[in-house]
Amino acid sequence: MLATFDGTWDWTAIGTLALAAATFVSLYFARRSLGQTQKQIKLGQAQLEQTQREIELSRSEVEEAHRPVLVPVVDSTSYMDLGADGAGRERRPQLEPGGHLFVPVENIGSGPALNVEASVSGTSVPEEARTEHQTSARVAGLGEGRFLALLVELPFWKELWTFTLTIEYSDVAGKGWRTNALFLRDTGRYDAVTISACERQRPLSDMVKPVPTE
Repeated sequence: MLATFDGTWDWTAIGTLALAAATFVSLYFARRSLGQTQKQIKLGQAQLEQTQREIELSRSEVEEAHRPVLVPVVDSTSYMDLGADGAGRERRPQLEPGGHLFVPVENIGSGPALNVEASVSGTSVPEEARTEHQTSARVAGLGEGRFLALLVELPFWKELWTFTLTIEYSDVAGKGWRTNALFLRDTGRYDAVTISACERQRPLSDMVKPVPTE
């Protein structure tokens, strides 16, 4: 039996269908817009990461272009001026009366070394020549290609011993660096020189104990 159209419309059903269609179309375009937005976000993140990499690369290039490198010096062919009493001494560690240890260093890097501090330590130093009461050497800066004799005060030292020299300094960007070198008493030369980045949390001088009065 065939159904016949009686000329009337179910406007409620038609409205429901129209609303469903409009909702479907709206969801379709919203989803498409969301997809485009997500692509733009990913593209923006990629561009941001690329920019950050370029900034880090530029910063590294700047740091390398102004990086100081302090190394201890042993050179018997040239001399350092230690004042009226020590003029003309060879450029190597020199222990003067009173425990004044002069340690010549040179900046062979491409930028100035700032807030330079140096101290010595050693496991083969006898008890009467202990190093925990030393006064570390401190200078405000050492320019590129410059030489300087750092003065470390060691009140218990009567002669030069094998020791480890530690020099900490900063570059113009505030990054810390450390040079370690082992001075051998028997050969009068350095061995095992290492240079590395470091965190300068407090000055070396803050860790030096005062010389006992007794």
